[in-house]
Amino acid sequence: MKHKKLFIAFTAVFTVLLALVIFIMIWIWGDSYKSNDRFDGFEDYRKEIQIPGLKDGACPQGIGNYRAKYTVKDENGNPVTDANGKETTATQDYFFISAYFDKQPSRIYVVGNTTGLVGYVTLKNTDGSYNNEHCGGVATNGYTLWVASGKKVLVASKKNSTSTDNIAYDIIKAAEENGELQFTSEFHANLNAAFCFFYDADGDPANRSYNDRFYVGEFYRSGNYETDKKHHLTTPNGNENKAFMYEYNISTSENDYGLTTLTADNLSGKNVVPRIQAIYSITDQIQGVARTKDTSDSSNGNTWKGGVVLSQSYGLANSHILYYDWAKITKTDSGNRTSYKDLTYKNEKGDDVKYARFEYEGITTNSGAPYYYTNSDLYVYYVDDSKILNNYSIPSMSEGMCVINDRVYVLFESGANKYKTFVREVLNHVYSFIPRNKK
Repeated sequence: MKHKKLFIAFTAVFTVLLALVIFIMIWIWGDSYKSNDRFDGFEDYRKEIQIPGLKDGACPQGIGNYRAKYTVKDENGNPVTDANGKETTATQDYFFISAYFDKQPSRIYVVGNTTGLVGYVTLKNTDGSYNNEHCGGVATNGYTLWVASGKKVLVASKKNSTSTDNIAYDIIKAAEENGELQFTSEFHANLNAAFCFFYDADGDPANRSYNDRFYVGEFYRSGNYETDKKHHLTTPNGNENKAFMYEYNISTSENDYGLTTLTADNLSGKNVVPRIQAIYSITDQIQGVARTKDTSDSSNGNTWKGGVVLSQSYGLANSHILYYDWAKITKTDSGNRTSYKDLTYKNEKGDDVKYARFEYEGITTNSGAPYYYTNSDLYVYYVDDSKILNNYSIPSMSEGMCVINDRVYVLFESGANKYKTFVREVLNHVYSFIPRNKK
């Protein structure tokens, strides 16, 4: 009887250990992120720049880009000059990568795609205090830099900016000395701002076009990252979306925010804030957004539609890069949009009540009354499964994104010290890909 009990105990322990070994083997080697019938994979993604600050404890969150000139230097770090003694310059894409720390202020790292790491700037709030918040997405058009930060969008700009003398150039220069960046203004996000993106319509950052756009959106996860109940909508396709993303127009003239603002006779001063032009209803667990233009491949004659790309991730599970048809989302006669004033929600009695008006939080009229935006042109557009072009299943912890030409660049958080011990695939580089329709 004694031997039988020992055998049973040994068998139980052995079974548990074997199950644990099998789990670990599957966890480490079991998912190759290759394309299958359901998803496209990671095999067409290209390794790009190394993610900075990981050894310092940085948790990368957002990535923006700006094309700027720089002085070419020799191997000793001295400027290269021509026959007339003039310094040689070249142009490269700079990446601005935002990151937060456990016990240090947030930073923006600057990396040149040719010259490599420039350095970083430590972030300071408008009042001069250091920013110790969970710094989120970052975007810039050169003239203005935006950072998503909880209930706020933080803004940095420079008066009398030009295409070669603006806040982006100032940040690049300050990063060379690991300097500081103090935000010049901020505005209420009217959602839980987690990510943002600048869409450059003509590909020329020096040209502030009315067609340029700025997007800021929120992250939803049931239980620990809830959103406003008014942001919970059922799409025409039947999807349950519980997060909003706002679209703003870029201002072609100088102001505090770099965005077009509310115009009303009963508003003045600090109440003249950026005007939301459109609302997009999006799915849950979104960490980043990017918009792409129509692209074509001369080698095979294929053309891919412009789209919106969402970076979806949480925890150790595979990330998903969701690629949607922008034309379908924004088509005005498709039934895919609803005027904000016509939306309804359930009140405490279970009755359907119309939204009727959009309230900008904290904004009051000159008389001190709450300000409500009632323009019927404010529409909500639905981003759901009926517009999806592709779903990429890739390694965990994808974060913010940016776009250069036809490539989308994806930032990852898995290399951060607080996570790298547990994730299946530690990524220490930014990766890029060209969005394609499902194979």
